[in-house]
Amino acid sequence: MTSTDPEKYVKKNREKIIRVVQSTNDPSIRAYAWALLDRYTPNNSLDELHDELDEILGDDSSP
Repeated sequence: MTSTDPEKYVKKNREKIIRVVQSTNDPSIRAYAWALLDRYTPNNSLDELHDELDEILGDDSSP
């Protein structure tokens, strides 16, 4: 079995992971996908990621 570098995996599959957050009704799966994005997204991109996910999820509570 080959070990996969999580940072490379998230970089390569970011759009797919975001689609999981967008489309799943399972809160656990959504949390796992968000955790991957949160943990393996460069710090300078976290604000952009947060804004993007708020838009995807339709969160009207953000400033």
